[in-house]
Amino acid sequence: MSKIIEDEHYYNNCYKFRDDILEFERVYMVDEYQFNKETYEMLGKVYKILPCYLRDHVDSPHWYGCEEKGDQYFISVSFEMSGLQFWGKVPITQFSQWEKALHEGIEDFPFKYQS
Repeated sequence: MSKIIEDEHYYNNCYKFRDDILEFERVYMVDEYQFNKETYEMLGKVYKILPCYLRDHVDSPHWYGCEEKGDQYFISVSFEMSGLQFWGKVPITQFSQWEKALHEGIEDFPFKYQS
């Protein structure tokens, strides 16, 4: 796959701007049933190379800050039945860089709906 495409590889449950701040909730429809040990290891590596990865996370990866700690800006992730669910609140310029790195990192992952 060469490009992650909205509606084919992900969908937004929330995507709104306020004063150049993006609040979002997005699901990337990766197919966890096709994951193996190597795919999970690669996902961990992708998380770590994304901008502003917090190395001191306890339960799940975070970037920019931690929602539970009340940080102003944050991105969080969880693996749901629908796929990788990311949500957060960050300046749009930072999100654009983060999103580009994520797309490059997961472009070869198995998705539920492949063109």
